[in-house]
Amino acid sequence: MSTPLPKIRRRKDMEDIRTSLPHTPSESDGKVFNVNAIVFEEIHVPSQQDREPLAKSRLRNGVEYVTIGQVGNNLVYAKSGGHGILGELEQMKREIDILMAKDEKKTIQIDEHQKHISSLESRVRHLVQSSDGYLTIRRRFLDVYKRDIKAIEELKGSKAIREGNLRAHEGDAFGDAVLFDRDQRTDRSIYRELYGLDHQQVLEFHSASDDGEVFLVLNTYATMVAQGKPLPDDLKVAFNSFLAKVEEYWLQSPTKEPNTPLGSAYYTFWKKFNHQAQV
Repeated sequence: MSTPLPKIRRRKDMEDIRTSLPHTPSESDGKVFNVNAIVFEEIHVPSQQDREPLAKSRLRNGVEYVTIGQVGNNLVYAKSGGHGILGELEQMKREIDILMAKDEKKTIQIDEHQKHISSLESRVRHLVQSSDGYLTIRRRFLDVYKRDIKAIEELKGSKAIREGNLRAHEGDAFGDAVLFDRDQRTDRSIYRELYGLDHQQVLEFHSASDDGEVFLVLNTYATMVAQGKPLPDDLKVAFNSFLAKVEEYWLQSPTKEPNTPLGSAYYTFWKKFNHQAQV
């Protein structure tokens, strides 16, 4: 059991004087050791004026009664009270180091768990969106756009149109990018017309960031384009400006960092979108 730490109060009737000796080379091997010296005395003074001279006198007398000991890796010259203080401080230091190491380990574990959870969530979304049923829906979205909006003749995807889910009328930048990659589609210009980016760019962005707000803008714009209605010029400009910032600030989040150029372009797009929706 460690020696209890004496209570030290800065009062007129008590003085704690601590000094540190300079490092002294050992005569045997030339190494340098840390040597600490501490004198702990409780003195009673009749008045405040006598405090300093009595403390200095007791310090000089106390040095004659110090004993040598070791605390940690340091030699210690101290009276009995001083040994107790230094021993307790050394024990506290070791306990603090242990607690800090445990806390750091827990922080690392939490970070690893969060990364693992994010990875699993991304993989689940990928699996869901890559399923055959969902890809059929995405094929219908693209082929309806080609047939009805682009009026491309001799469309080979008529079967996909019949098989697709009737709800396939909204954009999905990532789902369609997976489709283009899996089916090795050659009509890549269709994807860029809808989403403003190449499907490979979207796959890379999803792998690096998976920012839902960016995909929301891409999907919203593609949905409007697929409806075949003329879009206001200022909305097109806002969308293209947003895409430029996405390509420049690939790893930023427009909502978490709203004061950045990407965040500003993001909110400008939605302002233009809301305005045209009210017209």
